[in-house]
Order: sequence, then structure tokens, then C-alpha cells
Amino acid sequence: MSAITNRFRGRAGRRIAATIVAAAALGLGATACGPDSDAADSSGSSASSTPSQQASSQPTGGSSSGNSGSQGQDGGGSADAGRSLTIVGKMEYLAPGKLIVKPEDGGTDQAFLVANATSIRGAAAICTGPDGSVAIGDDGYGTAKCTVDELEKAAKTNIVTVRVTMDRKSGGADVVEEKYHP
Repeated sequence: MSAITNRFRGRAGRRIAATIVAAAALGLGATACGPDSDAADSSGSSASSTPSQQASSQPTGGSSSGNSGSQGQDGGGSADAGRSLTIVGKMEYLAPGKLIVKPEDGGTDQAFLVANATSIRGAAAICTGPDGSVAIGDDGYGTAKCTVDELEKAAKTNIVTVRVTMDRKSGGADVVEEKYHP
């Protein structure tokens, strides 16, 4: 048996495999985001998209001047650094394990995937500190460890601003941090 086959055994392996399949679908433009993000009907299925809609669902590029991390830090838009993409904006729920971030800078909406391996940090809206207090770092972003369920519940409110650092090829979020708004 190959090493790849051994990696996908068991419950965690099935989750990874499902994430890879979902990421492949995302990479092929099988998203309901973009200019017609209301294309999903009440049953949760999405209407077919045209090639121009598929192109608009691709990640937006930010500055590629080597100072790529600064855009995500100062609260605006997106920044690209090789395989990583950082976007700051309002988060919306799309489907289980799949959310959208609407960039503050007005760029194209970006779908992203979340899994148990995603580091989710809340300040107050996603989740709070263990004692129920606001949990923020010096940069104004959440530090409390949250679950995927808490993240999805907060995404359904369409009012939470987050900084998402994701793999631009797979569409999987590595880190989702809530921007604190007093």
C-alpha cells in the first residue's frame, strides 16, 4: 500500500479526504460566491454558473511587493504571500464547513473551507475567553480558542469581521481570527 493510502485511513483520514474533495470542487469553480452569491435556492443547491462567474470566484490578489503581510494586519482587504492568502472582511455562512469572507476593500468575495484542524480564534462574537470575558491580543484580533460549530453559528449572523489566512490552492483556512468591535 502506498503512503498516500495509509494517510487516509480512519475517521480523521476521511475528513481530510472529504476536505480535499471539497477543495478540488472549489478549485474547479464549483462555488456559489461571486457577483451572484444569492444563486443558491432554499434547498441549499446552487444554480449553474457561467464561466465569467466562475472566474470571479477566484482569490483576489493583493500587493505582491514583498510586504504582503501588512495589508492583512492593517485591516484592509487581502494580501498574498506565496501559497497563503489573507483576507479581512465580513464572514458569511455558505454550507457546512464552507464560509465566505467579503473583503473590506470591496474585492471579490472569497469562499473558504474550515475543518477541525483550522485554528479559530474568537474575541466576543464567535466565542469568548474561558471566564466569558473578551479575549483579544495586541493586534485587536481574538485569542480565545473556538470550535467550527461556534464559527459557523457566528457566520450565520453576517456581522462578524474576521481575518482569514488560507491556502490559495486548496481553499482551506489555516487560521480564522475575529476582529474585535467594542
